Amino acid sequence: MKLLIAVAVIFFIYQKWGITDVSAELNQKHGSEVIMYSASWCGYCKQARTMFQQQGIAFKELDIEKSSQANAEMKSLGGRGVPLFLIKGQVVKGYDQNRVLDLIKGI
Repeated sequence: MKLLIAVAVIFFIYQKWGITDVSAELNQKHGSEVIMYSASWCGYCKQARTMFQQQGIAFKELDIEKSSQANAEMKSLGGRGVPLFLIKGQVVKGYDQNRVLDLIKGI
């Protein structure tokens, strides 16, 4: 049983490291420390856009329905829906305003 738990923990850590590496590469690739994967119909995406504009936060928005590349990137980050935020290599799934703002404070 202990071996099974150890293997599960190692696997989890391995997966997290992989996502972090991909995340940092995507931030660099898109030239932005704040990326939002979105869709035009998404109400939470609209709220996030408004928040970024009101706070004066520069961000890059990638519509997963208009870009198959953006959709593939979102899925590679473990996303299943929008919005998904990528902030300095950190992934935030869903619209968690406090978490997003906390991560942006460090920029």
